[in-house]
Amino acid sequence: MRKIDSSNKLILIKVCLYFIDLFYWVSGVMLLCIGVSVQMKLHDTFTVVNEASSGVPVIITVVGGVIVSVSAFGAIAILKSNQTMIKVFTGMLLIIFLIEILVGISAYAYRGKLHDNLLRSFLKTLDKYNRESQVTKGVDHLQEKFQCCGAQNYTDWFNTTFGSLNSAVPNSCCKIITKSCGMNLSNDAANINQQLLGILFSYMLLRLLNEDYVNL
Repeated sequence: MRKIDSSNKLILIKVCLYFIDLFYWVSGVMLLCIGVSVQMKLHDTFTVVNEASSGVPVIITVVGGVIVSVSAFGAIAILKSNQTMIKVFTGMLLIIFLIEILVGISAYAYRGKLHDNLLRSFLKTLDKYNRESQVTKGVDHLQEKFQCCGAQNYTDWFNTTFGSLNSAVPNSCCKIITKSCGMNLSNDAANINQQLLGILFSYMLLRLLNEDYVNL
């Protein structure tokens, strides 16, 4: 009877470990998909943001790959019931857990500074609009895709070379894009998107990454 009980306990523990390992594997695959998807969809816009924010999708992809690899190793360890491999797997999970805590604390502590740095960087980038083709293309793509205008609102454009010279905003700011629609602010300001610009999307990605860490 004791052998049967021990056998049942062993099976129960293995099943529980498999479910935990499966959860990690699914989380890793999701992060991989998110990272690759964001890199593909926002490839043309990364010239608009600074190096730190543009590297976020890469970080997400790498983290996802690491989690998938660790999960695969854990599945093999559990299947073989190899004590050494299970100990290594347990150590890996502990390290990942500690990293999650550190990342979560750091992201929370520096969230305000990160937001300000990204915002300041983007405001500098706006000043290159219509002077550097790659930046112009990236900004237009962001404003059209996220239906937004400026770093905080459309008035940010008036502090740029483009805005001060033309007393206007780019046509990509318009809800309904027509020729010279950004020039008619006094008559048709309602046609200008008022949302925050896509630079904040990069900041949101960092926050989502932190949330994903916490939820793993």
